[in-house]
Amino acid sequence: MGQPATLVIDIETVGQDPETISARAREILLDVENDEDRFKVLENLGLDPCTGRIICIGVYWLELDRSRAYCQADERELLANFWSDIGQIRPQRFVTFNGKSFDFPYINIRSAIMGVPIPRDILLDTRRFSTERHFDVREVLTNFERYRKGTLEFFCEIFGVNSPKNGINGSKVGDYFKQGRLDEIAHYCLADCKATGELYQRLKNYYR
Repeated sequence: MGQPATLVIDIETVGQDPETISARAREILLDVENDEDRFKVLENLGLDPCTGRIICIGVYWLELDRSRAYCQADERELLANFWSDIGQIRPQRFVTFNGKSFDFPYINIRSAIMGVPIPRDILLDTRRFSTERHFDVREVLTNFERYRKGTLEFFCEIFGVNSPKNGINGSKVGDYFKQGRLDEIAHYCLADCKATGELYQRLKNYYR
């Protein structure tokens, strides 16, 4: 039997340059009533895998206390490297913060759009109400969306876990990417992974 592997995953995304989106898709996207709505659409491109892109995937292997950030401008190569390593590690469980709603669907859809092959028997599980293969810390802490949603920083404060939000935050990622500050984005992404991992360690014995 191989080394047990629980992997904490986090991603960072940015919006695509609108000019790189096909003309017809862009026309549909920007078919809104006023400039304010148009601004909102453009501001949120990075939240949708059809109009955004992944610039960093952080992976933290809990059992080995080892981490790696896949952080580069070439998204196809980033995804290919990520999937290749996941296929070799063969994790028993994934851990995320809001990964069932955001990170995992985003990785899956971007991989499909880019035509990146994935390991045949590795599934980034997005099923709700299950923690066996994918333990979504946010899903658990909100009782599957029945309580307030809460942020990673909020739950770190509640549990006394060091908050990863003391430097760069998600709103700055796009600017950092434009400035080529990939190392800082990678550090931020891995800090989120480690904080999520600490919350998971506090919770895991209470859930099956």
